[in-house]
Amino acid sequence: MPVSQIKGVRLAGLASAVPRAASAAGESGKAFAPDDVQKISQSTGIERRHVSEGGLCTSDLCYAAAKQLLSDLNWSAESVEGLLFVSQTPDFILPATSCVLHGRLGLSRSCAAFDIGMGCSGYVYGLWVASSLMASSGLSRVLLLSGDTIPRLTSPLDRSTALLFGDAGTATAMVRDESATPMTFSLGTDGSGWKNLIMWVST
Repeated sequence: MPVSQIKGVRLAGLASAVPRAASAAGESGKAFAPDDVQKISQSTGIERRHVSEGGLCTSDLCYAAAKQLLSDLNWSAESVEGLLFVSQTPDFILPATSCVLHGRLGLSRSCAAFDIGMGCSGYVYGLWVASSLMASSGLSRVLLLSGDTIPRLTSPLDRSTALLFGDAGTATAMVRDESATPMTFSLGTDGSGWKNLIMWVST
């Protein structure tokens, strides 16, 4: 797609949250040879992963990040006009996790909230969607919440995923600011490998 430039929006703050439990790459890779663990760690830069325990889900991590960010910025819950949640691991099929977070955070009923189901590129797409909405609709304060709890979907014996994914949630505060430096996006998609990423959901 052509380069997209969004004016009048800036990032006001960012917070993140991870589970307390953490393990070094070697500890979480007991099913693999030490040499393999070392090679993967060196090639990816991943030395430690935080993994949820006791039923902690993606909304819990994003909620913790959002609460901290609202406190740091001294924003009231009622002042937030939009909430976007980006994840491949929502809490439920229904309701939308954005609505779960909206209720837990005590946001106004006039606050728009919806989910975006994306993974690796999700945060960038979330920024693009949120900033575009703010520029076109006049929303003045928006929370972009992005996170995942991928390890609950992967096998600890899968060499391609077991040592790579951890759990985390983030909150990004976005505000209208006519003096802000324009945000520039150049987005695209390669869906040719979609068959390699299928995950079935039983209902």
